[in-house]
Amino acid sequence: MRLTKVIIGEIVLILASVLIFRSVWILLDQYFGSSYLVILLIIGVVLAVLSLAWINHEVNAKQQYSHQ
Repeated sequence: MRLTKVIIGEIVLILASVLIFRSVWILLDQYFGSSYLVILLIIGVVLAVLSLAWINHEVNAKQQYSHQ
């Protein structure tokens, strides 16, 4: 069944993203240490807001295009 394959794929993607996140976290901790924690937090928040705004813009553009 196609839905089962999609669900399994999403579960694998979630597990893979956890491993990637954990690896990046450890690498950043080894490279920068805790002294740059506030700066990294600010950069992360800014990047997250920008990416969410970009995704929202693309979704709205697609919806407007499909209604024409």
